[in-house]
Amino acid sequence: ARRLAARVSAHEQAVAALAERHLGRALPPAVALPELAERVRHAAEAAVTARHVDAAAEQAEAEVRRVRREASAARQRLDRLAVELWLTASPEEGGLEAAAERGREAVRIREAEATALALLRTAAPDLDADELVAASDTVEESALAEELERARAAAAELAREHEELLEQLGGLRDRRRVLEGADGAAVLHAEAQGHLARAAEAAERYVIVHLQRETLRRELESYERRHSSPLLDEAGRLLERLTGGRFAGLRPAGGEARTLVAARADGEELAPDQLSEGTADQVFLALRLAGIRQLQAERRAAGLPAVPVVLDDVLMTFDDARAAAALAVLGELAADWQVLLFTHHEHLAALARRAVAEVAVIDLGPPAPVAAPLAHPA
Repeated sequence: ARRLAARVSAHEQAVAALAERHLGRALPPAVALPELAERVRHAAEAAVTARHVDAAAEQAEAEVRRVRREASAARQRLDRLAVELWLTASPEEGGLEAAAERGREAVRIREAEATALALLRTAAPDLDADELVAASDTVEESALAEELERARAAAAELAREHEELLEQLGGLRDRRRVLEGADGAAVLHAEAQGHLARAAEAAERYVIVHLQRETLRRELESYERRHSSPLLDEAGRLLERLTGGRFAGLRPAGGEARTLVAARADGEELAPDQLSEGTADQVFLALRLAGIRQLQAERRAAGLPAVPVVLDDVLMTFDDARAAAALAVLGELAADWQVLLFTHHEHLAALARRAVAEVAVIDLGPPAPVAAPLAHPA
């Protein structure tokens, strides 16, 4: 108890000493402690505020130093620019103000150039601005002015035509509204529907008649093919061999004209005047060979021997492919009767050796000279 009392007494003495030092007067501990605690709280807040003020002051000083450095650098640049301006350009009224104005003018020019380039790319994206600038060096200003005037005149003409078309369109729309609102619009609509119905009926009749005519034509062609001449049938088969399958046969042309048409493998029929020279000669050769084969058959049926077939330059207009096909057909016919082919084209001999298994090529040589002129009777 004595020790506790001693501690309390010592604490009261320490509080009294603190109160006298910091409060300026001696106060009981119960009164001094709250005031001392309030003083401690205010001191702590003041310390925090002081630290913030010190940090803000340091930041402001750093900003001032940065601004001073930038200002110094700016003054140095201005000094250099002033020296360069004085050395490279004659002094003019205004000094740096005039130079600054020129700089602002250069900025405006660059902005106008960028705007013009943007407009050019929008109006003509396929054109290259650099190429246009390079080409402008070779174009006279007067020519450009004339071209500009022509373009403006054309634009004005197009605008005028556009206005006229708009007026016409407005007039037509007004006319349509009048017609739709008139008393006779229903009558005209009914008449139009009647015309459409009659047109549909006529179209249906036309389709029926056309189908009937087409069916009749095909039946007639089928009948002609079934009852065609054996000579044409044989000539058609030979023509198919001679043309390598490009043509399938020959048949009489329709109508009253007594002529033939050559039928292609795809069904297209060509008249003689529509054939090329080589194909026309193939058709004539097929007809000749078909007639000769029919004649030889008639002789065999009558118990007569086959006669030799002599052909003179019948392959004159044939190319190598046509000539090879014709020589192959003649080689097959030579199995039944003798075929003699005269020609003065030496390459046909080589083609014959390749196209015909058994062929005899005889070179007659040049004609013999005449020893003496023939004597004419007196």
